[in-house]
Amino acid sequence: MAVPHGRSLADFLPLKPAEQLLLKHAALGGMTEISTQRPTDATPSNTVRAGFLRFLILGGDDLNPVHELGVMLKGAYVEGDLELRESRVDTSIALNHCCLQNLSLRGASVQGTINLAYSSCKSLKADLLTVSGTMCLDHLVAKGSMTLQKAKIGGSLLLRGSNLDGQGSYALIADSLVVRSIHFEEKFIALGEVCLIGAEIKGQLNCRDCTFKATNAFALSADSITVQGTVFLTTGFHSQGSVRFSGARITGQFSLKEAHFERKNKGENGETLIAQNAHIEGVLNMTGLIAPLDNAAFSGSRVGTLHDDARTWGKGIGLNGFTYNFLTTEAPLRAQERIDWLDRQIPANTGADGLKGSASKFRPQPWRHLQHVLEEMGHAEEAREVGIAFEKRLRKVGLIGQAPAGIPRGLRWLYRLPALGLHSLYGLFTGFGYRPMRLLAWFFGTWLVCTSVYWYAAVEHKVFAPSNPLVFQNEAYASCPPEYGEAWQRQHPAAERPADIGNWYTCKALRGEYTGFSPGAYSLDILLSLVDLQQEKDWGPITPTPFPGYWDELKNLEWGHGIRLLIWLETLIGWGISLLLVAIVSGLTRRKE
Repeated sequence: MAVPHGRSLADFLPLKPAEQLLLKHAALGGMTEISTQRPTDATPSNTVRAGFLRFLILGGDDLNPVHELGVMLKGAYVEGDLELRESRVDTSIALNHCCLQNLSLRGASVQGTINLAYSSCKSLKADLLTVSGTMCLDHLVAKGSMTLQKAKIGGSLLLRGSNLDGQGSYALIADSLVVRSIHFEEKFIALGEVCLIGAEIKGQLNCRDCTFKATNAFALSADSITVQGTVFLTTGFHSQGSVRFSGARITGQFSLKEAHFERKNKGENGETLIAQNAHIEGVLNMTGLIAPLDNAAFSGSRVGTLHDDARTWGKGIGLNGFTYNFLTTEAPLRAQERIDWLDRQIPANTGADGLKGSASKFRPQPWRHLQHVLEEMGHAEEAREVGIAFEKRLRKVGLIGQAPAGIPRGLRWLYRLPALGLHSLYGLFTGFGYRPMRLLAWFFGTWLVCTSVYWYAAVEHKVFAPSNPLVFQNEAYASCPPEYGEAWQRQHPAAERPADIGNWYTCKALRGEYTGFSPGAYSLDILLSLVDLQQEKDWGPITPTPFPGYWDELKNLEWGHGIRLLIWLETLIGWGISLLLVAIVSGLTRRKE
C-alpha cells in the first residue's frame, strides 16, 4: 500500500549518526541524548533532519514503530523546518536543549505533552493547536514571533526563564488561548508585545521575576482575559510599556505587589497600566510597588477589596466609575490620605484645569463612592471629612448654584449668588451637614454675645422697658422711666443716682407679678423662634421717634437703634439654625437611602 512521502523510513536512508541513535531510543521509549548543551552549529554527529524527526513524531511506520512515551531528544541540531501543521500526534513530544529552525504546529492535535525546554527556534507557529497535557517552553530562546492564537492546552503553558524576541514585532500572540495556567517566571524576558487578549485561563496567571519590554506601545495586552484563579504580577515583574487588562474578568485576586510599571521611554505620557471596565472579585493588591503608578486607568472597573499603600499611586490616574466594596491599607486609614489619592487623578477630573460650571470635567463619582465605602466600613469620621472636602471642591469648580437651563444667561447670577451664599453658610455653621454639633457652638456663642449686649444695654443705657402699655399708665411706676431718672439727676447733680430710679430693669417699684427682664432668657426667647418664654412679648428696647430726614436719623442713632438691629439679626440667626437642623436631618435621611 502506498504511503505519503516522509511516512516511511526508506525515505530517509541513509541515516545520520544522531538519527540512528534517535531511531533506536524512540522504539524503546528512552531519551536520546546527543549532548547535554544546546548546539549552536550543525555537525555530522548532532544533526537530525526535520523530516526524519517528523516521521518519528507521527509514529514511524509499521516496521519502525515509536514507543507510547513518544519521541524524546536532547542536544540535537534540527536541520530544516519541522512541519507538523494539521497533524495528529498520539504521543508526547520532548525536544530539550535542541536547536530548531521554524516549528509549525498550526491546527495540530497532540495527545500528550509538548516539551521544548532549553531549546531555541526562529519561530513557533501553533495557532489552533490542541494539547491534552502541558506545553513546556521553559528557557526557550525564540527569535521571531511566537503564535498560540486560539490554541487549547489541557495543562499549563510554562515559559519559565524563556527569552522571546519578536524582532520588532510581537513576542507572543496568544489571543483566545484556552489553558489551565500560564507561568512567566524565573527571569523570563519578552522583547515585543505579549498578547493574551480574550484568553481563558482556568487557573492562575503567574508573572514573577519577569520582564516585558515593548517595541511599540504595549508590553503586555490582556484585554478581556478571563482568569478563574489569581493573577500575579508580583515580585520581580517589570514592564517597559503599557500593561493592559481592560475588560478582564478575574475570579480570584489581582496582585501587583512589588511590581514595577514603567513607560516605554522615560518622559513620555503613555499609560503604565490600563485596567478599565475590569471585574476583579477578590483583592486588588497594589502594595510595595517599586515606583508610583503614573497614568494608570481603572475607570469603570469593579473590585472586591482595594489594598494599597502610600507609594502605590502616582499622577494622572483615572478613577471615574471605579468601585470597590472594601478598602484596606498598610497604614491606618486616614481621610486626608484618601483625599490626596483622589487629587492624583487626571487634572481635569479633579477640577484642577481651571474650567468652571458646565464646562468643568470634574468627576464626583470617586468622591461619593469613597465616602460610601468609608461609611459602610464604619469609618464615620473619615467619611465626613471626605464629604466636607467634596462640597468644597464642588464650590471650587463652580458646580454650586448652577441655574436651570431655562433661565436667561444674563439673569443666572440672581440664582447663583444666593445659592453660593447659602452653601457657604451651610458649610460655616454645620460643615455641610457633616458637623451638626457646630450648630450648638454657634447657638451658644450667639446666645452668650447677645445676652452680654442686652445686659450691658439694660444696666448702663436703660434701653429695655415693659411692652405692656398699661404699665406706663400706672402712677406707681413713675420712678421707673429713664426720663424720671434724668430729672432726678438734674435736681441732685452732686449725688449718685440710685440704681432703682430711671431704669425699668432695676426698678423696685415694678410689681413682682409682672415678668421680670432677664437678658439670658430674652436672648434665648429670640433665638428659639418656636418657644415662648414671655420675655420678647413683655419687654422691648426703647427707641426714639424717627426723624423725618435720613441724615438726621443717622446722626441721632442711639443704643435703642442698635439693640433693635441686634434683635432682628438674632431672630434671623435663630430661624437659620432651625432651617439648617431640618436640612441636616433630611440630608442624613437621603444618605442612608
